[in-house]
Amino acid sequence: MKLRYFLVDANGQIRKVSQSAVLGLWHGQRRAHATGPTPVTEMRLVSVVCDDHLLATKVFLLRLPLTNGWFTPENRLALELFFRQECVTAEEALQHHTEGWPSDFFRQLAVVLDVSVASLQVPLGIGGPLLMAASLRTTPRQALRYFVD
Repeated sequence: MKLRYFLVDANGQIRKVSQSAVLGLWHGQRRAHATGPTPVTEMRLVSVVCDDHLLATKVFLLRLPLTNGWFTPENRLALELFFRQECVTAEEALQHHTEGWPSDFFRQLAVVLDVSVASLQVPLGIGGPLLMAASLRTTPRQALRYFVD
C-alpha cells in the first residue's frame, strides 16, 4: 500500500504534494505559502491510499486549519476536537470537510492520478491516515494499516 497526497491550490486546482512536504507541515516544520497577500488559514488536503499498482483504493478529504500558514498545536487540537462525537456530530463533520471542493474534483483527481474517472469508484472518507495518526500519536504510515482491507 502506498499513500499519496494532493492539495487544492488557490486557483482550485488539485496538484500533487510530496509526503515530506505534508509531514513537514503536519509536524510544524514547514509553512504553507500563499500566492497572494492573504495568509493561508486552511489547506484542502486529499489523501489517497493506493494499491501496489498505484490505483486508488480509498480517498480521504481533510480541511486542515492553519494559522498564518502553520499547522500549530492549537490547530491540531481544533482538528481533533472536530472529530469528537461530544463536540461535533458526524453530520456536521461530514458537511464541513466536504464543502468547498472543486466541482470537477473527481475529474481533476483522475487526471493527477493518471486514471479514468470510473476507476475512482472507491470509498470516500474524511480525515484518513493523517487524522488517525494524530489520534493514535503515531505516523501516517503506521496508521495506514487501519485503512487496508
